[in-house]
Amino acid sequence: MSPTFRSMNPGEGPELKKLAQKSFGLIEGLFLFAMRPKKAIVAVVGEKMVGGFVYQIETAGDKKIGFASFLFTDPAFQGQGIGKRLIEEGIRRLWEEGCDVLVTFVRDDNVASWGAFERNGFVLASLSKLARLVGWPGVAKLCVKTTYWLSIGHDFYVTLRDEKSTEFYRYKKEGSAGQIAAYVLINILLSLPIVLAAGNMFYAMVSTAFFFLGMVLMGYLGTLFSKRKWNFRFIGGGMPVYFIISLATRGFFPLIGNWYPSRYENTPEFKRDMAINAIVVWLFLLGLAAVGKIAGDSLQVVSEIVSLLLFFRCLPVPTFESLGFGRVFRWNKIVLGLLVAASITLVFVL
Repeated sequence: MSPTFRSMNPGEGPELKKLAQKSFGLIEGLFLFAMRPKKAIVAVVGEKMVGGFVYQIETAGDKKIGFASFLFTDPAFQGQGIGKRLIEEGIRRLWEEGCDVLVTFVRDDNVASWGAFERNGFVLASLSKLARLVGWPGVAKLCVKTTYWLSIGHDFYVTLRDEKSTEFYRYKKEGSAGQIAAYVLINILLSLPIVLAAGNMFYAMVSTAFFFLGMVLMGYLGTLFSKRKWNFRFIGGGMPVYFIISLATRGFFPLIGNWYPSRYENTPEFKRDMAINAIVVWLFLLGLAAVGKIAGDSLQVVSEIVSLLLFFRCLPVPTFESLGFGRVFRWNKIVLGLLVAASITLVFVL
């Protein structure tokens, strides 16, 4: 039976929330505890709700912003084009309601989701790019009134009613240099609890900066195994969480920054290239961890950061999969098992 698409009826919010939690799975579903859908397009097969496009409308100055909050399909009905139709119907509804700008955010390595939005005219937008469209007060409102501040590893995507303007934002992309600088500087700030606890603060800060630059460099070397064009960017979603956890634990919660191909493909070759990029960085961390065990106190700060990064890298949680776990998992689970085993041995055993 073909699905039909309609607006969510009053009182259907709790049912739609349960469907969203089922679709996102156990871990990601936990982050939907505060979800209170008020406006949505739903997909229905017979009497059964099988998908949803939840949205909200905000204003910033003279701009009306349509925000696509959640897109999901019942796992039993995935692969039937329902998600594609939900996006199309949701976008059409938001334009009909008079929106000037449409915005959403997607986890950086969630190729299926953000690829679908890109096919419907959305383009990647940093906070500064988004501010050009809706102003910084509009950006602040979106960050506060959506779950962006909790959404670790997520990027904003945007499209405009004026297609020529959208094309401008598609090709006026920011270079990797600025993104690398932001990634290094913000991670140094996040690692301050560790740096301040070190005996030689200047040495700790310098070694931390070189460590993160090394991460960027090794990631770049990992891109040289493919013929694709890659760009570096750091991911701002969930940034307040990084600071809160770092301050509360006097530890370090890693900001996600990575190399991304300019074009994505649903092919084995693409999965291999993404995995190789992650593996090269992972091996770099393992090597530093081994050197740190040998060097002892002389590399204490770097050793602590490396151990924390390896720990987060091993967690099979969607929140952290962009650190490398997800890329290797989608390509070769045996290689992933070896990397995880080596990491656990270096961090917790030796």
